[in-house]
Amino acid sequence: MSITYENQRVIFNGILKRYLDYVNLYRIINHGSIKGITPFSEFYWRITYFGRYSNPRNVENRGY
Repeated sequence: MSITYENQRVIFNGILKRYLDYVNLYRIINHGSIKGITPFSEFYWRITYFGRYSNPRNVENRGY
């Protein structure tokens, strides 16, 4: 079973909106600066892969 392009695009657009919300919040908290912000590629990876395949009970391996 595969996901059609339209469904993938909807999912991508949702992730992009979440990233842009994150950027806006980050700028508010840091007085307009985006220095040190998480790049979109890392954000996308964490939302899609890490969020889907990690074990939420195994927090000691996340590195935070």
